[in-house]
Amino acid sequence: MQKSKSQTDTQPIRIREGRKGSGVIRRPVSLLIDSPDPTALFDRTGRVLLANEAALAEGTPGPGNLDTAPGSSPPFWLTPPGRDSLIEATVSPGGAKNFEVRIPAGPETGERVFWVTTRLASQAAEGGFLAAAREVTGAAGEKLRAESADTVAEPADALTGFANREQFHFELERELARADLFGRPLSLLVIGLDNFKTLNDTHGLLAGDEYLRSMAETLRGTLLGGETAGRVGGDEIAILLPGASAAEAAPRAETVIALIRRMAPLWESNALTLTASAGVAVFPDHAGGAADLFLAADLAMHQAKRRGGGRVRLHDPSDRERDRTGRLREQSNRIRASLAESRFVPYFQPVAEVGSGRIVAVETLARMREPDGRIALPAEFLGAAERFGIVTAIDRAIIAAAFDGLAAARKRISPELEIGINLSGLDFDDDTLVADISRMARAKGIRPERVTFEITETAALRDFDRVRDFTLALTGEGFHFALDDFGMGFSSFRYLRELPVSSLKLDISYVRDLPKEKANRVFVRGMAGICRGLGVKTVAEGVESEEVMEILPELGVDRAQGWHVGYPSPDLPVVETGASLILPRRPRP
Repeated sequence: MQKSKSQTDTQPIRIREGRKGSGVIRRPVSLLIDSPDPTALFDRTGRVLLANEAALAEGTPGPGNLDTAPGSSPPFWLTPPGRDSLIEATVSPGGAKNFEVRIPAGPETGERVFWVTTRLASQAAEGGFLAAAREVTGAAGEKLRAESADTVAEPADALTGFANREQFHFELERELARADLFGRPLSLLVIGLDNFKTLNDTHGLLAGDEYLRSMAETLRGTLLGGETAGRVGGDEIAILLPGASAAEAAPRAETVIALIRRMAPLWESNALTLTASAGVAVFPDHAGGAADLFLAADLAMHQAKRRGGGRVRLHDPSDRERDRTGRLREQSNRIRASLAESRFVPYFQPVAEVGSGRIVAVETLARMREPDGRIALPAEFLGAAERFGIVTAIDRAIIAAAFDGLAAARKRISPELEIGINLSGLDFDDDTLVADISRMARAKGIRPERVTFEITETAALRDFDRVRDFTLALTGEGFHFALDDFGMGFSSFRYLRELPVSSLKLDISYVRDLPKEKANRVFVRGMAGICRGLGVKTVAEGVESEEVMEILPELGVDRAQGWHVGYPSPDLPVVETGASLILPRRPRP
């Protein structure tokens, strides 16, 4: 839909009152006056502060009427009973768009239909709302409706049908704005399954998917009008309870936990049973913002798990979780500052070819440079980044910096040196990431076939359909894809066949003890054989000794990575084709 001038102009609205008592309000900006669509500025009571000619022509009370009917003059397109609904929608992030209003137009003509778009005018006197209406009555309106239906889709999690993480956080922001405006509480439940990984490892990931679908169907039946559920993690569901106090939310959480405990969906004649833990946090008692409210509920849920699971915990600002919340908030602030100041830097760890000893690749590792120059490792920032939803911003920064480094070192390194870059499981929710990666690579003149993106096995299996679509899009652009830390899930060998994997990185837990653990050698030899048959390279992670290095060739492993090969460094290895294996040793960062 084409936006009117009133919808696209971003100039701040300023209201200047005229003579005292005149009720005349002037505005020096032509935005509202010149709009061809009926447009008005009104306050939280519905009182018109300013209306343009198009609005006056439709019957909106003009400034001259304000003295005679103060506080009771809604814009023409809004009847008084609907005023609160429009204001509620307006305070949501981005304002209200295409809020439909129907106005009787007489016995012969039926009714007229308008789409109203509003946004906050935060600098207006008395806290104003700017509203513009577009008529969508008749054939022209039907065309606009069809175009809107084709272009607007509600994001949803494919497995559960609930809102996905991004959409849920949008709804959380919107409900918080409403709660703040109308002075009512908002409760948030975060529910996590206990021992869900054990179910996956025992019965397979398809069984886990079936359990999540059954749980979603069970929970859907408990939702009341206005409540929203979202899948915010692999086995985590969040529920918004508008208007619910702590005294009301805690029993609801207990009911949900009891329902999950009684579930027993069948999978291949096996009854799948689990318990769940829930954390409850309430606005404004426990937090004033969306990120802090989610963090409070999430921490309460994890504390319930630590106390044995299968229980509900209400966030308690007085307990030691408060200190952890504060630390995570502080870490998130450091992360955002580092992103703004381009202080996330890539470190490169070499990967050697087992047979020839050549350095053929590097893995890119994220580091954060503190203001004092100290280099922070991922353990110091990834937890907070994932909790606050900013890990994708870090990944984007590292990808850009790695491409910059590769382009800058083009004349000093082997032209065949491959580069691996880690992705987070949350990156799969970013629909623009693949296109942006391809654009960045083209801008730096980097051939996509030199770049392999790595995700952990557990992240890959969190939402298989989304991961498959993402990786197919990546490989369609010419990039490669690798499964990292393979062996942690163990029940997912079939996915090795179904995903476009070019290399598989064996988890350090299988590699480190190869000399003394026969079972590990059997596993590694078997996986190397399977991968060789599928045309997939194997990489042994955590090679820390010459003893381990000497075993790899007989097990059929293709490549090695670890401290024995080289420590991570901010510099790409200056290695010519045919160079020897071991790089100059550096102190461990």
